[in-house]
Amino acid sequence: MFKQVAESLLSGHFICPTAYPDAFDYLSQAANAEKIDAFLKPLDRELQNIDGELFYAAYTVVDDSNRAAIREAFSEVRSQLRPVVEWMDMVMTALSQDMPIRARDEIRLHQLLQAIEHEPSLSEQLNRLTQLTLFKTSKTGINDQLSWVLQKLEQTGFLARPNPQSSVYIATGKINYLHQLIAFLNDAENLELDQHAAGGADGEQQELFL
Repeated sequence: MFKQVAESLLSGHFICPTAYPDAFDYLSQAANAEKIDAFLKPLDRELQNIDGELFYAAYTVVDDSNRAAIREAFSEVRSQLRPVVEWMDMVMTALSQDMPIRARDEIRLHQLLQAIEHEPSLSEQLNRLTQLTLFKTSKTGINDQLSWVLQKLEQTGFLARPNPQSSVYIATGKINYLHQLIAFLNDAENLELDQHAAGGADGEQQELFL
């Protein structure tokens, strides 16, 4: 299990009880987490935990050896931010929820479909979602569009289906990571610093991955 967990972390996977239950249970044991962290240290990474729902490997140093990889990872997550946030907003409205989706929340396809079919504004919002790069599709039917969006969220690690034959999706810990990213970017904007001119872009990325 050590080798499997270490490889998953180094590959950039987010380990949570929904997507990787065995690996999560392994890391939830303090002795195992310490072993993994000790393994990551010489590689300029460390084991991070968010809300007790997610483990991932964070960079501890930004230099020429990893700067390109960090930028690529950061750009990938940022490109997913708007589509996923807009999807969460649609779900909150459709299901009359007061709080945004968090790890372990259930998303039932048929329940969500029924709500969207009965509200034209939600149908329009779903259609706009499918024009965004992450969810881009030529499908026009509401059922097809919604199924496609949920499938893409599963492929990108934000949702998981414990039972592949079921239409019930579970939010993964990566959703909580997204919430942390949003909070980080909001804080960074509030600083009102010209980070690009000062060469602070790498510092921003480093702080995110710490």
